[in-house]
Amino acid sequence: MSKIFEIIWERLTHLGSVPLCNGIPSRAPHFLGICFPLCYRCTFILLFFFLTIVYCFYSHKKINRYFLIGCLFPMIIDGCLQTFFGIESTNLKRAITGAVFGVGIGGMISYLYAWIDSRSF
Repeated sequence: MSKIFEIIWERLTHLGSVPLCNGIPSRAPHFLGICFPLCYRCTFILLFFFLTIVYCFYSHKKINRYFLIGCLFPMIIDGCLQTFFGIESTNLKRAITGAVFGVGIGGMISYLYAWIDSRSF
């Protein structure tokens, strides 16, 4: 049990020195022989973030805020399992959790924008 706490402590003390994206080529998509600069998770977060914002703004539909909050948890759980317990994730799992997280963040941003816009003077 103390080994787990040692791993957690080691990971927490090095969080400040880790860049936003890991930049590991084996975890990044390759297109026409070129390695993408972001990993699968970050790529799908950005892609689905922008797609969700475009969808919400042009359709003028609000996505349920509880659904959006629920969209954040799969990636948080997967990231914590990787960081603190050393459980490796596959690229497919990274892409799926990143896409779901991107929908959650994009929907929350558009929901917040619509709320602020409705309260403007």
